[in-house]
Amino acid sequence: MNSKYRWTALAALIFLNGCNQDESSTPSAVVEPTKTDVELLNEQEWDDNRVYVTKDNYILMKEANGTIPGIMKPCFVVNSAKEWPREDLSNTDSYDLPRVDFRWNNGKHDAYSVMTEKQIYEARDKIWSIKTDGTNLRLVTDFLDVVPMNKQNEAVPIRMMRRSPNNRYLAWSDSVNKVIFDLKTQESIVLGSDLGHSQFLWAEDSSYLYFEDRAKYWKYDIVSGKTTQMDDDFHFSEVGVIYGGKRYVVSDFGVGVYDEKSDKRLYGVSIYPKELQEQKKEQGYLVITREHSLQYELKSRSISPDGKYAWGESAQYRYFINLETKEVKSEKIVRSEVGDYQYFEQLGLNANYVRDGAGGVIFLKLNEDKTVPKDKWTNWPQVCSGHSATLSWLYNGFANNGAFIKEDK
Repeated sequence: MNSKYRWTALAALIFLNGCNQDESSTPSAVVEPTKTDVELLNEQEWDDNRVYVTKDNYILMKEANGTIPGIMKPCFVVNSAKEWPREDLSNTDSYDLPRVDFRWNNGKHDAYSVMTEKQIYEARDKIWSIKTDGTNLRLVTDFLDVVPMNKQNEAVPIRMMRRSPNNRYLAWSDSVNKVIFDLKTQESIVLGSDLGHSQFLWAEDSSYLYFEDRAKYWKYDIVSGKTTQMDDDFHFSEVGVIYGGKRYVVSDFGVGVYDEKSDKRLYGVSIYPKELQEQKKEQGYLVITREHSLQYELKSRSISPDGKYAWGESAQYRYFINLETKEVKSEKIVRSEVGDYQYFEQLGLNANYVRDGAGGVIFLKLNEDKTVPKDKWTNWPQVCSGHSATLSWLYNGFANNGAFIKEDK
């Protein structure tokens, strides 16, 4: 809100309070409060209509691209991350919509000059969160307690992040560390320090976390702090969810569904074409050729908060999977055309909404048949400073009945 309106509201409040005073009270001189740096900045006329949040950080309101004119969206310029508000679990207003975690290095790394400590800090990756409608940007963690500032840590590449269902815990990994960050206590627990692949999967009640370290699967209990190695035949993946007592595992070529308590495999849904599925059924196995991998292996994947729907994209195809009916819909990718199942990086509850991107966002309310509406879409830049923003992951997905915006507004 512009400072002029803030001061108008404040003046009205003072006026109304004055009306309740005793008429015989002695009038006193009104002393103008000293204006803050932010208020003084917001009194200036800026060509880009910026609104300052702190003296170094501001918001640009930009009209979104797309088929719906007049939609204004904020684009955030953060030059001092330590001044930006942190995500606060006690602030219920932050959780009235689903949210997205993402990585963003809000400052730019200059390889051709000696950078100050502040410049290095701003250029490092940090983990941020935002509502699905593009508002309420919050800093989640800069993980200085895990990776402190020094010459060797100028760049800290975040590889993955997964939020617990109760929103309190964030599991994240960089090129080495596997970490749980507690938003309530602001403390971190380092689970492992291995250069290998990272995967995380939270329990439905947030009481434990599955993770990968040293090419093994582990289970970390939040209450006891105990870590247990899982059996070699245990299955989970970097994209999945535990819901309703079932563990949904989105793998390279389909989805497996397991009973979480017994670890019994309940069923699977394959994305392979029918002829390959028949071949596997007849032979009892299927040899994965290089051609199969190039055609069908899912490089991008997502799943809805309750595990009902999953999505994946290979080099040549996109797939949309209903895990209740076990129906698989697919399309061949045509690079010059928008597909029916494109931009599903963040898949909302009941597959009513999808959202794609972190630096720039594509936002869609899907058709009744769960396809992309070609005539109704919105696209906007979400961040307007720094080098890059990536790795979006949906959380708090049941808020607002899963809708990504307040539809009555």
